[in-house]
Amino acid sequence: MKVAKVILFETYIPERDFLYYSIPEEFSYIEIGSPVIVPLKKSKKIGYIWDILEDNSIEYNLQPIHARLTEVPSLGTPLINLVNWVSDYYGNSLYRTANYIFPTGIDLDVKRYLVAKDVAVDMTKKQEKVFISLFEEKTVEELKKEVGKISESVINELIKKGAIEERFEIVIKEKAPRKTVFQSEKISDSWGNLEIDMDNILKIVNKPLLLFVESQKKRWKMYFELLKYFYQKGKSVLLVFPTIKTLIKFGEFLSDLVPVPFYFYHGLLTEAQAYRVYKIAGTERAIILSTTKGLFLPFNNLGVIIVDQEENEFYDIREKEPKYDGVKVALKRAEFEGIPIILGSSSPSIRDFYQAISKKMFNFVRIPDLIKKKITIIDLRRIRNEDFLDSYSTKRINDNMRIKRKVLILLNRLGFSTYIQCVDCGYIFMCPHCRSPLVFHQDEDKVLKCHYCGFTSLPPTMCPVCQGYNFIFGGIGTEKLERYLVKTFKNYKVLRIDSEIELQGESLIKEADIIVGTKMIEPWLDLEDAGVLIIYNLDNFIHIPDFSMPEKAFNMLNRIKSFFKGEEIILRTYSPSHYVVKAIKSNSYGTFLNYELKLRKSLFYPPFSILHQIIVEGSDEDEVVDEGKKMVAILEEKYADLEVLGPAPFYPYLIKDKFRYQILIKDRKGIIESRMLKNICEDSKTPFSNVKFIINVDMKETNL
Repeated sequence: MKVAKVILFETYIPERDFLYYSIPEEFSYIEIGSPVIVPLKKSKKIGYIWDILEDNSIEYNLQPIHARLTEVPSLGTPLINLVNWVSDYYGNSLYRTANYIFPTGIDLDVKRYLVAKDVAVDMTKKQEKVFISLFEEKTVEELKKEVGKISESVINELIKKGAIEERFEIVIKEKAPRKTVFQSEKISDSWGNLEIDMDNILKIVNKPLLLFVESQKKRWKMYFELLKYFYQKGKSVLLVFPTIKTLIKFGEFLSDLVPVPFYFYHGLLTEAQAYRVYKIAGTERAIILSTTKGLFLPFNNLGVIIVDQEENEFYDIREKEPKYDGVKVALKRAEFEGIPIILGSSSPSIRDFYQAISKKMFNFVRIPDLIKKKITIIDLRRIRNEDFLDSYSTKRINDNMRIKRKVLILLNRLGFSTYIQCVDCGYIFMCPHCRSPLVFHQDEDKVLKCHYCGFTSLPPTMCPVCQGYNFIFGGIGTEKLERYLVKTFKNYKVLRIDSEIELQGESLIKEADIIVGTKMIEPWLDLEDAGVLIIYNLDNFIHIPDFSMPEKAFNMLNRIKSFFKGEEIILRTYSPSHYVVKAIKSNSYGTFLNYELKLRKSLFYPPFSILHQIIVEGSDEDEVVDEGKKMVAILEEKYADLEVLGPAPFYPYLIKDKFRYQILIKDRKGIIESRMLKNICEDSKTPFSNVKFIINVDMKETNL
């Protein structure tokens, strides 16, 4: 008897990644990766066969697989290998990682249909009643309505006798409809010809290719030529983007060049749309533009993977399981598929650049395309008595308003005021659960809000320390800046963007004259009528306690330069001599890279080590520190080659009444695996302790 290890879809059983089922003779053709219907208690569930055991080592009686689903794509060996790797490498639950394959939020139901066969067999009266009722195919629910209460054993006995047969159909339970696009609405009459010479590049796609092209327009043209080449060879193409907005923009670019439909795959699709793209990927030759979720689609004929903006921080998924680095997963998918992968960037990540140049793990191509953009540095140390904007920035806003050009202002702080302070004693109002300053939100019924746990309270009327009544609403958030802009530029429309606008929000952008927002405005910087971009305080991006912040700031500014269509970028900073500012001003990736690599090498930060993080969390601070120290002692005793730092407070070190401390592990020889860290955490933990260990392996940053 063959036994199948099955991972169920959307049916979590604690401590169990698999359930075991016998494979009946009629399904002996079933392979690993096949979608099946299996019984679980009194219901039928969808699952995938993850492995097949050839021996009869499982001694207890197993229920048989009920059916092989033909309408759902199978998972190929490369995808199963990828899921196993993501689970093992990042320490994710295999069940949660495997379920990530399915479209997010989809709610599938199994409809069971029965129909009588043209046979003569002995039947009981109950069985005969059912048999006669099934001369026309019915669902089990319809059958029960017609013949009344009937047990499952009667149906199963008729199936065993060969008197009736069953089939299963997948039904998607749609939630509230959303207005969104999953397929190209317009296509070209023929393939476009952009006259980009790709011969030399096609010769070196035998291993991962890092494509360094500063101009977004030129990079996209090269992507088009690559997808055209592989699609015409009969292959599917996957293009991965860091944000939904960017992939939609690329779709608009593609619609004038491609004579076949192409598909979008992202979190704003309806359940039915996402499931349709999922099926298309597994059954047809297709061009799919996706966020990182598309790396888990069940392609059966994938020819190439193209990742745009490989340096973008949105590729690092760490908030919940499955945790993974999207770029690394893309590289692994390509490796398991045995296909080319192209990583495109306007300023490559230090990790991948180092892999290409020093370790020769990637091929590397740089297409010189010097982007000339006026960069103006405002030294905020010299600004006096100007509350919100310096005189130069104000002048440039007025200049652009006169010629009807949009102004964009990037400020990475939410709210109206970032803190409220008592004038008399200096007390700052803090979240009682997180010990972080409460942010005042003018637009949300005038409340104080914690951006970590969501705690809210009314603005103070009296200081709890000195009973004073005088308060400073300090710091500038997007709400306060918006209010200032509305007052100062009364004849113009000001729009604030604090979160990612859905696709239908584009009309708001078009109507606005001045747009202010957090980093969520980044995908909107390619507006044709943009004039000037103001980075309100660059120090908010650079001076954060994380070794990766200078790189992230540099990459963000370089991306902005590559697709911002205005004529000038204004950088407001208290650190005009910082090496990031100098490198951006001089347009020198090499200057920045050399300085940053020297700094990281001296401290053994990536790419000169693999960085792992353990967050120790609990409601008792002393217990958290003690458990962290025990963990460090065990690591240092077992692995002398590791550099272990901590435990140290991890900002914000109190969230939702939980204290958080961080342990950093610099692994220069690649000896640590997530499973090893899990085992050490379990071994070091005091019995009955409420402390929790959160493990993050192979980190690109430490400021999660």
